[in-house]
Amino acid sequence: MTITTSAADFIRDYLRRLKVPNPVVCLGECANTPPHIGEAVRREPHNKEVLAMAVKAFEAGPRYLYPLIYPRAHFLWLSTTIQGIRFAPAFFHPPHIRHAMRRGLLDVADRGLVLKNANGTVVSPRPATGAL
Repeated sequence: MTITTSAADFIRDYLRRLKVPNPVVCLGECANTPPHIGEAVRREPHNKEVLAMAVKAFEAGPRYLYPLIYPRAHFLWLSTTIQGIRFAPAFFHPPHIRHAMRRGLLDVADRGLVLKNANGTVVSPRPATGAL
C-alpha cells in the first residue's frame, strides 16, 4: 500500500493525540449512529433485534475510514511499517480493505481517509446502501 504524505500526516496526528505506547494502526470504517440506536445498544447489548437495527443504521448512513489505534501487544511481533507508521497485518483488516492494502493508495478525504485499489476505484469507505 502506498500512503500519500497528507494521509501519513493525518495518521501521525491521531497517534500524537492518543499517546498509545508502541501503536499499531488498523483501518476501520465508522458511521454516525443515530442517538436512539446508540442508547438501545448500551441498554441491551445482547439483544439481537437491537443489534440488527444498529447494523442497518450503519449500512444506511455515510461511512468514514479512520485509523484505529491499538497497542502493539495486541499483534505480538506482527506488523508492517509504511512511511514510519506501523500497520496491523492485512489479515486483521476487513476483506475489502485487505485486498486493497496490497497495491492500493491511502489518501485523505473530506472527512477521514480514503483507500483506493490499484485501478483507482474507492474501496473504503464503502458507499451507503440506502435508507432504513
